Amino acid sequence: MEIGLVHSDKDSNRAATREFVEKFVKEHGILATIVETEQPVDMPYITVNGCPITDTPTKIKDVNGNLPAFPGLKNIARALEKSIWCL
Repeated sequence: MEIGLVHSDKDSNRAATREFVEKFVKEHGILATIVETEQPVDMPYITVNGCPITDTPTKIKDVNGNLPAFPGLKNIARALEKSIWCL
């Protein structure tokens, strides 16, 4: 399985999201490669084997005027769990 984290260089939550996904993979015994890609995207997203696994959040800005980061960690966990059972 390949898990892709696609984000822009301006996304401040990328490190926390990467650490969460790495921990989730390890704790669940998933044989996966995590590939992090930096691209000029409006909204960061996560893929499993090239397919997006979470809905794109709305383009509502946060309190600092930035577009939202990756989907919430609970949403990511739920989507990864669903992807595991689909394999």
